Amino acid sequence: MNNGERMKPMSLTQYLGRVILVITFLAAIAPAQQRKNTQQVPQGDLLNMPQEEEKTPTTVNLTSTAVPLESTIEPDLYVVGPSDLFSVNIWMSPPLSFNLAVSPEGTLIIPTVGEIPVANMSLTKAREKVLFEARKKYLHVEITATLVKPRPVIVTVMGNVLNPGVFTLNAVDRASRAIDLANTPKRIQTDDDLKLIKKASSQRNVMVNHRDGTQERMDLPKYYATHDGIWNPYLREGDLIVVPQKNEKKFMIGVYGQVNLPGALEFVDGDRLLDALRMADGVTPTALPDQVIFSRLGEDGKTINNTAVNISDVIAGRAENVLLQPGDRIIVQRKHDLREDFNVDVKGEVTYPGTYPITNAQTRLSEVIRQAGGFTDRAALGMAYVLRQSVPKERRDDDVLLMMRGEPANDDSIGFATAAQLRAQHEEVNVDFKRLFTDHDSTQDVILRSEDEVIIPSKDKTIYVFGQVAEPGHIPVAEGRDVSFYIQKAGGLTEHANGGSVKVIKGRTRQWLSPGDTKLEDGDFIWVPSEPNHPFSYYMTIASQAATVISVMIGIGVLIAQVTKQ
Repeated sequence: MNNGERMKPMSLTQYLGRVILVITFLAAIAPAQQRKNTQQVPQGDLLNMPQEEEKTPTTVNLTSTAVPLESTIEPDLYVVGPSDLFSVNIWMSPPLSFNLAVSPEGTLIIPTVGEIPVANMSLTKAREKVLFEARKKYLHVEITATLVKPRPVIVTVMGNVLNPGVFTLNAVDRASRAIDLANTPKRIQTDDDLKLIKKASSQRNVMVNHRDGTQERMDLPKYYATHDGIWNPYLREGDLIVVPQKNEKKFMIGVYGQVNLPGALEFVDGDRLLDALRMADGVTPTALPDQVIFSRLGEDGKTINNTAVNISDVIAGRAENVLLQPGDRIIVQRKHDLREDFNVDVKGEVTYPGTYPITNAQTRLSEVIRQAGGFTDRAALGMAYVLRQSVPKERRDDDVLLMMRGEPANDDSIGFATAAQLRAQHEEVNVDFKRLFTDHDSTQDVILRSEDEVIIPSKDKTIYVFGQVAEPGHIPVAEGRDVSFYIQKAGGLTEHANGGSVKVIKGRTRQWLSPGDTKLEDGDFIWVPSEPNHPFSYYMTIASQAATVISVMIGIGVLIAQVTKQ
């Protein structure tokens, strides 16, 4: 356009086009400006900011908010304190979001709202206070206040713990956590030291003393039974936790019978019947809730009063939930049900070895063998036997000691001790398989007990010869032959053999017998001992003793001769 030309007026289309370009440009730069206004600032700067309504809201940078929790926080029990971090959100357009820390003075400073005291309030009340103050400015929008990171606290643990001292935890930790830290063994301390401490420590009368002068009682069994956080309070800064000793003889109550955790419980004033059952983790499925025995001991310790209680009525409110006293005992009876896992094991030469079910004191040996498919062709009935475990594993050592209290009649202490230990491991049932299954002698058809073992060995058709023979080993059974035959088959006696002391060891019972006292059978053992190898001093001692005896006899003879002459 030349300088002399006049500017032509803008058409309507051109004007609207330029307006649209301006609106598009402004829409593009608006989000960037908004992000600039909501940039995060350090926590320290936030706490020192002047409270001006024109200020743009700012946030605390939360880079690590993960704190281990045993469950969600209970707002009515958690007490707010300095350094707790909150997220306050005002859901307007655009929304305002603030991550704020409670100041050391116990206040929460919310930009555009003001300073709000929240310390020493429950989380529930602190949240209500924040929302109430914020709504004074923001009347018609939704506002939320959420605890996003609990504060660290310093507490002191004293009393009957392994390592009293000062500990740093979180405000969401409960009193039991502080006690666990105080009971962590250090250096030369052992688990035995910890067991002694725990055994003597109270779990129901632990006092948590707060700095404001209030107290709370930690009752760990009741906390685990009810999951009510009031019995295991959250920690606060400056708490003093005192763990007293418990009296293991007095101030105890007992819950026994068909409950999940039977035993003695520490007594606390105010305990009631249902409290004790809950702390015993409730009754088992085999319990009789209408036949619970409530036993109260008199103050003199000499009288006792037993009453029947129907727990169902107590729960329903139809019967009194009795207030307990020290020494009370609760016994939950069991339903009359004899069903158990009764079974026996059949091993060895049967068609189907394995475990078989039996009834209580009714199933006989022949019935179980039929279930197992009968014997195989290799079954050695003469060596078959039944083992029974009459003594429980936990009582075996005690049983052997009890058996050894008396002196054996023939002074065979070593032999009796061995036999007593074997009997404690298992006892053999007196049954003759040949008489039962070959001769059909029903008197041998014994009744089996649960956990019996029926063992059917294989036919070896050999007798094992060992000891002082030239070629120890298995010798095929030869009907009617005696011990000397098998010794000859084993190469004969060696020069050190003591042929006069040969023993037969029975294959089934392992009993030692003289050759003339038993008939050799499949699976028996023949033991040939060696001649004793005594040192020269042994023979000198015998010679000396013999000379002494001879001299005495000579002296007696001379004395008799002199008397006769007179």
